[in-house]
Amino acid sequence: MTDVELWGKVIDGDMTALSLLYKDNYDLLLNWGLKFASDEEFVKDCIQDVFVKICSSRILSPTQYVRSYLLTSLRNMIYDKLSSARCTVELNERLFEIDEDSCGIQRLFKNDDEALKRSRKLIAAYNSLTYNQRMGIYLKYVKGLSHKEIAAVMEMNPQSAMNLVSRALRSLRSTIGDKHFLLYLCIFLSISE
Repeated sequence: MTDVELWGKVIDGDMTALSLLYKDNYDLLLNWGLKFASDEEFVKDCIQDVFVKICSSRILSPTQYVRSYLLTSLRNMIYDKLSSARCTVELNERLFEIDEDSCGIQRLFKNDDEALKRSRKLIAAYNSLTYNQRMGIYLKYVKGLSHKEIAAVMEMNPQSAMNLVSRALRSLRSTIGDKHFLLYLCIFLSISE
């Protein structure tokens, strides 16, 4: 069953469908939540709270973008909990950046100075993108979300999300000039997670 079909069953009160949605999206939600809060147990609690809130909600609307709904709900839950705990957490501009040390390019290209140089250039170019551009690329190419799902998560219209990702890719392509830059970028982003 698709997430949309499961969501329809959740709206009808089917808790088995909610359980399947939870299992199918747990890893996605955990990785996403860790972008906003570094405490894994806190993020796990927030994921639980999102599903408890869905379970106890009397009014759920149909949606074609279940993953986007869940990602947005988790982000909002994390921010709500942090702010209610009197933590003043702003979106960290370093979110979605690639740390050269954590992605291990030194080890990966230890025998290829040219590849190491290109990789460093790619990481620097990616990190120089705006926060929204980095988030858009991360959601599109690492998490596999559609432009419509990205738009829902980032609270913009789908055309803007498509333009955002497209401009970011154009910027990287012009800076790097390597036709395989996207493959390398996805690898670095996945390793940095």
